[in-house]
Amino acid sequence: MTSGDGDRGTATRPERLIAGRYLLHDILGRGGMGTVWRAHDQLLDRPVAAKELHIATAGDEDHRVRVRRTIREARAVARVPHPHVVGVHDLVESEDQLWIVMEFIEGSSLAHRIAETGPLTPPQAAAVGLQLVEALDAAHAVGTLHRDVKPANVLLRRDGSAVLTDFGIAAFDDGEFLTITGELVGSVEYMAPERVTGAEAGPPSDLWSLGATLATVCGDQSPFRRPGAPATMHAVAYEDPVLSEQLGPLHPVVEALLRKNSEDRPSAAAVRSALQGVVAGRTDVEPLPPATVRVVCPSPVPAEADTLTGSRSGLVPGVPSGRHTASLAPPQAPRTTWSKRTWWALAGTAVLTAGVAGGLFLTGTLPIKDDPKAETTRQVVRSASGWQSVAGVSVRRGDRVTVQFVSGAWTTDDGTLPMTGPAGYDAHTNGLPGGPGACKIKGAAPFAALLARLGGEQDFPVHTVGRKLTFRAAGEGTLQLGINAAAGACLVDNKGALTVQVSVTPQR
Repeated sequence: MTSGDGDRGTATRPERLIAGRYLLHDILGRGGMGTVWRAHDQLLDRPVAAKELHIATAGDEDHRVRVRRTIREARAVARVPHPHVVGVHDLVESEDQLWIVMEFIEGSSLAHRIAETGPLTPPQAAAVGLQLVEALDAAHAVGTLHRDVKPANVLLRRDGSAVLTDFGIAAFDDGEFLTITGELVGSVEYMAPERVTGAEAGPPSDLWSLGATLATVCGDQSPFRRPGAPATMHAVAYEDPVLSEQLGPLHPVVEALLRKNSEDRPSAAAVRSALQGVVAGRTDVEPLPPATVRVVCPSPVPAEADTLTGSRSGLVPGVPSGRHTASLAPPQAPRTTWSKRTWWALAGTAVLTAGVAGGLFLTGTLPIKDDPKAETTRQVVRSASGWQSVAGVSVRRGDRVTVQFVSGAWTTDDGTLPMTGPAGYDAHTNGLPGGPGACKIKGAAPFAALLARLGGEQDFPVHTVGRKLTFRAAGEGTLQLGINAAAGACLVDNKGALTVQVSVTPQR
C-alpha cells in the first residue's frame, strides 16, 4: 500500500521501531482516519505499509467500542485473500495507538493518476471497475462494507491492476452520522444517498460509490460535487447526477449504479456483465435492471416481440434472446389456474390432513399445554435493547419459569461475526483478540447467549437460557430477558432478535 486519501509528506521524526518489529521510514499519506508510513518488517525482511490509526487504545466506553470495531474490521479484511483487496498482515498496539500493517504496493492512487494523465477511456475505466466489483464482492461475502470507495482509495500496481484499500472507515461507522473532529466520516460526494440521509447502508451503498468513482475517473468530473459540503450532500440525496458525454458506453452502467433507491440498483453480477461488454468494445450496453427484478426471456416469443422492454435484443448483455431465463433474483411464484377437479382434490387433502392431525392430538402425539394453570406468552428479544421485561406474565416466589427458544438469530458484531442463536458463540470465537472482554453480563456464559433474570427490589441470579431453561423463581419480580452483552456501547453494533416462549406455572 502506498498513499490513499490525504496529503503526502515526509517523516518529521527519526526512524523508529513499533511493536519491536516494524521500522518506520517516511510518511506516504495522511487522511482523516490515519497516517500511512512506509516501513520494513524486520522479522520477515520485507517492505510493508503501516497505518497509524488516529485512535488511541485507552479512553472511555465509546472510545473502546471504536477500538473493538477497528480490530474486527482488520480481522475481516484479513480474511479476504483477493488480488484486488489490500493484504492485511498484522494489527499491533504501539505507543498507545493501533497500527494496521498492510501489503506495500508500489504505485500511486487512481486519483493521483487521473490528476497527472487525465481521465480514463471507457474501456480502461470499465477494466478498473471490474476489478473493484470483484473486490467488493469478496468483502461483502465476509460481511464487510467498505463505505468509502473513491479514486483516492484505489491503488494501482505497476502492472496497472487496481487494489481497493482503506477499509478502516467501516470500523468507525455505526450506521449513523459519526464524526471525527467535526467532519463526516467519508467523502460526501462518493457517499450513497442512504448514508447521507442516515438510512441503513448495505452492499448496494458500495456499488453506488463505485458508480460515482467510475463517473469521476472517466467523465473527468464528480457527478455530485458542489461548492460546500451541505450543497454536495443535498445533491447526493435529491439531485440527478451530472454525467459527462465522455462516459460513452459506460453511461448506462453508471446511471444504474447511481439510482437513489438502493433497491433500484443492479446486482453485482449484472454490473460485472455490463462492464465486461464495455471492456470488449461494445457500444450498445443496455440499461441495467434492478437487482430485485426477474428478467424472463421465453424462447417461444421472438426477440422483436419482447413484452417487458420493447427491445429487439436480449435483456441481459451477452445473453442471447433465445435463452429461456436470465434470473437476477429469486423467481416469483407463477400464477396458477385450478380446475374444479383440482379444487376438490385440495379440499379432500385438507379434510384428510385435519382428520389425521385430530387423531394425533387425541393420542398425545402433538404437544399440548402441560398445565392449564400456566401463563404462557411469546416474546421477541432484541439484541440491541439490553434487558427487556416480558409482558403478560407475573412471577412469584416458587413459580416454575420456562423459557424456550422458538426462532431467530442475532449477532453482537454486525458485519464481522456471524449470526448465532440462543447458545451464543463457541469457545474459539469467545477467545478471539478484541472479543467480548468486559462486554459480557455473565462472564461464565458464552458471548451473545440468551439470558434471563428477575428484576425487582433485590438482586436475583442471572440464568443462561440457551435453547431452553426451567427454573424456580427465587422471589417476586418481573421476568427479564436479554443478550449476554452489557448495556451501552457494547450493544451499538448488535443486530437481530430471537423469539421465545415463556411459561410461568404457579407453585402448587
